[in-house]
Amino acid sequence: MIGTRPEAIKLAPVVLALQRESAVRVTVCLSGQHPTMAHDALTSFGIAPDVELALDRAATTAGARFTGLHRAISAFLDRLPQDRIVVQGDTSTALAGALAAFHAGVPVAHVEAGLRTGNLAGPWPEEGYRRMIAPIADLHFAPTEWARQNLLAEGIAPDRVHLTGNTVVDALIGIRAAISRSADTSLRLDAWQRGLSDGKPIVLVTLHRRESHGSVLTGIAMALRDLAEEFRDHAFVLPVHPNPAVSGSIRSVLADQPNVRLLDPLGYEDFVYLMSLASLIVTDSGGVQEEAPTFGVPILVVRNESERAEAIAAGFAQLTGTDPDRILSAGRKILARGGRAELRGKANPFGDGTAAKRIAALLLSRRDATVPTGEPVIVSQSGRPVKQPRFAQ
Repeated sequence: MIGTRPEAIKLAPVVLALQRESAVRVTVCLSGQHPTMAHDALTSFGIAPDVELALDRAATTAGARFTGLHRAISAFLDRLPQDRIVVQGDTSTALAGALAAFHAGVPVAHVEAGLRTGNLAGPWPEEGYRRMIAPIADLHFAPTEWARQNLLAEGIAPDRVHLTGNTVVDALIGIRAAISRSADTSLRLDAWQRGLSDGKPIVLVTLHRRESHGSVLTGIAMALRDLAEEFRDHAFVLPVHPNPAVSGSIRSVLADQPNVRLLDPLGYEDFVYLMSLASLIVTDSGGVQEEAPTFGVPILVVRNESERAEAIAAGFAQLTGTDPDRILSAGRKILARGGRAELRGKANPFGDGTAAKRIAALLLSRRDATVPTGEPVIVSQSGRPVKQPRFAQ
């Protein structure tokens, strides 16, 4: 059950890997959480959803939206019983899908399992949601050794925890290859980014975290304004999240800065292209912390906690918190040193781009018990590593 764009991106390689297998039929279901963005992301991978659920868009609280998701997914499972649900990450759709499957007696596999900050308030509600999924799932696909150790420390049986790598690396490699194969796409993207940046080095910014809304987000925007004023030879590109609580703070501070480009939300292909060229990324996103190392781009994580401590340990990311002075100081040092130059040759802590193949093989190995041949599979949305992970073959 895919609900958001990050889920669509990270589950698309799993869907494609399973679709190549004749032993199962894959049903891709959109929960309706973020229908347009999730649908567009799937289109980038040539995937069309089989089922799209409708939600009551009048729900205004996180609890009410979650209730609507759980009700819709439960009704779907009542109408079309399934043999396994695969959920991804820590979104409302991931937990609602896992709970609906639990009530229906359907086994749950969790992609990107084991991420933890240890703080239920940050990120909220994601930290709570992913912890709640863990005791429900019977298969846990941990993206890194740190995530695997988290699950084992919580008492999850070792034979249910599998180290696979992160499927976002698979997705990025696939999109990058598709861009390279198409001369028209490559020319379009190159012309677009040159017009956007005026040929200047790019600082890419993404901001949306719910816990930063209000004065905290305004302070982050002010730090970015000061950084942009100091580095006028860089183009600061910020796709603005549509939530008014985000766009209002961002536009009120940054709209008049001449080297800041405020854009509508980007398609995944366009975003990946900008990310691949960036000298620095400033973000409060979890997924971007995983994506940037594939391209060797330094990251400032403007959050107080990160569940992707592998990126920090490997030298790709710095956790600045939300203090404007710390953000400005860290950004100044990276840009003064030339951005990504110091990261050349560093290994990607999130895997080698074959996570989806491993996950599909593990799901197929359980098909006799949980996924009879020819029956549907729902593909749902849903550190501190001691050494570079070794991935199971």
